[in-house]
Amino acid sequence: MAETQQPALKMPAIAKVMMRFQAFMLRRNMMGAMSDFVMVITVKGRKTGKAYSTPIAYLRDGEDLIALTDKNPSNWYRNTLAQPQVMLNVKGQDVAARGTPITDPAEIETLFQKYLAMPPDSFSRMFRGVTPNAPQTELQKARDGRKYMRFVPIKK
Repeated sequence: MAETQQPALKMPAIAKVMMRFQAFMLRRNMMGAMSDFVMVITVKGRKTGKAYSTPIAYLRDGEDLIALTDKNPSNWYRNTLAQPQVMLNVKGQDVAARGTPITDPAEIETLFQKYLAMPPDSFSRMFRGVTPNAPQTELQKARDGRKYMRFVPIKK
């Protein structure tokens, strides 16, 4: 059975203002420890072609960066599928990258183990209140309830 996509929820105006402010601060590396797990992604809109910037959480995997979204993916994820070349800003540094969805269950499990090794409050933020010591069934639901994207830096 095909998976149906629900339309993205309309974001309140105050949330948009706060995200713009957060992106502004992240681009200037002025968010302290938060910069260790939040970056700014700039994508081209799949319908408009306009550039959109959004702060998103990330995890390092060697030189690559991993981001995740809910099963009903965010616009940044959908836009990256349509136009894989993106610009990331990590700790004030721009990084051109190519996004590739991660669908291999073994790779997802390996990455999930890296997420589990994060500080509990960081893990809980990324997995919407689920704690690393939650029952296995809850952890499996948290892992499987996400879509994962790998960003590989483009070498010049």
